[in-house]
Amino acid sequence: MARKKGEVIPAKPKYAPRTPITPEVWDEVLELIEQGHTIRDISAMVDMPDWTTIRRYIRSDDERSTQYARARACAADAYEAEILEAARSANPETASAAKVKIDTLKWVMSKRAPKVYGDKITQEHTGADGGPLEFTEIRRVVVDVPKKD
Repeated sequence: MARKKGEVIPAKPKYAPRTPITPEVWDEVLELIEQGHTIRDISAMVDMPDWTTIRRYIRSDDERSTQYARARACAADAYEAEILEAARSANPETASAAKVKIDTLKWVMSKRAPKVYGDKITQEHTGADGGPLEFTEIRRVVVDVPKKD
């Protein structure tokens, strides 16, 4: 059961019994991650496993780790919609708060899906006037290492 954005999530009782992870619960966890929720958010929800249980479940199988990684990458797309919403709803009074929210979401997106949303950094070495580097001399230096007695 997917939760809607902004829905109030009731707090878990302090000593709630642990919820086992069934295939259905795992699918719901993945859906919530794709919507942008963190594992801590999910573990605070009623009828959801705690943080440690979810982390152990992810680490116990390579396929689950891959599913989790894909869900986190999908969450970056969900953040894109949040960024656009924050930008469109900003006004002079809320512009500073909107900028902080947008910058934070952009940073999270760049970490979760670096190939899509990350900064591309390239370095180029060029010679004079942007041309190729010119080598006029190549030196070879041979150093003898002193022997230890």
